[in-house]
Amino acid sequence: MKNIPLYEVRPINNLREMLKGSVELYGDKPAFLYKKKEGDNYLPITYRQYGDDVDAFGTALVNLGLKGKRIAVISETRYEWVLSYMATVNGTGIIVPLDKELPENEIKSLLIRSKASAIIFSKKKKEQILNIASEIDFVEYYINMDSEEDEGNFLSFHKLLQKGYDLLKNGDTSFTSSEIDNEAMNMLLFTSATTDVSKAVMLSHKNITSNLMAMCSMLYIDDKDVFLSVLPIHHTYECTCGFLCPIYRGATVAFCEGLRHIQKKLQECGATIMLGVPLIFEAMYRRIQEQISK
Repeated sequence: MKNIPLYEVRPINNLREMLKGSVELYGDKPAFLYKKKEGDNYLPITYRQYGDDVDAFGTALVNLGLKGKRIAVISETRYEWVLSYMATVNGTGIIVPLDKELPENEIKSLLIRSKASAIIFSKKKKEQILNIASEIDFVEYYINMDSEEDEGNFLSFHKLLQKGYDLLKNGDTSFTSSEIDNEAMNMLLFTSATTDVSKAVMLSHKNITSNLMAMCSMLYIDDKDVFLSVLPIHHTYECTCGFLCPIYRGATVAFCEGLRHIQKKLQECGATIMLGVPLIFEAMYRRIQEQISK
């Protein structure tokens, strides 16, 4: 029997092409659902806003002199993470996602090994990053997702985003018109190192987009789906299948603050898809069985 795709997929050659196509197709539909703080209702960020933010933030990063350089990102799963990822790979440089649970010495080691020129981080990592910054001298910029003001080479994420919009308004096309080599390394990932020192994995746009097309030709996902993102987003599984895949197919990604919130968030966002690992589903199954027995 001939092995043919079950579902038609939109051909894509790189992630910039993927994002631009999705912005055109799904413009005012929510790409992401986020909360300003725990207890708030979910707020939407549309595909059009995401596309505009990527262009603005990417333009600001290029303006800083980070073209072709390595940019690390470390934080909980949130909008600034997915914005940093796409703004880096779609015309700036190479993204280096780091595990937010790593101890300080390991973060420092991976910054050295990856030769990162900048790191984007959240306030929860600020103390560790400040300590590391006092010990190394090769990182040019430290970009804080939650800071309101710039302090030397410690920059405010949102001030940088606004600067990008100003640059675009004044005709800066350094990011939006840049060439993308589909087969060059654009993602540098580190394995979890359960048995030895973590290993660096080099991925390209072609690696990721071929994966997305293959996955979506076998599993039906469309613009009516809502993904609840619970796994660590620095992992390739969650990043590819729980972030990039929904954006490719016009679905919506709702951010979950932690495992203990899963049940509540599934109801709040109306999720139709959730990626997990056996431990998560076993815990959910046990809880259901406990309720049945009561």
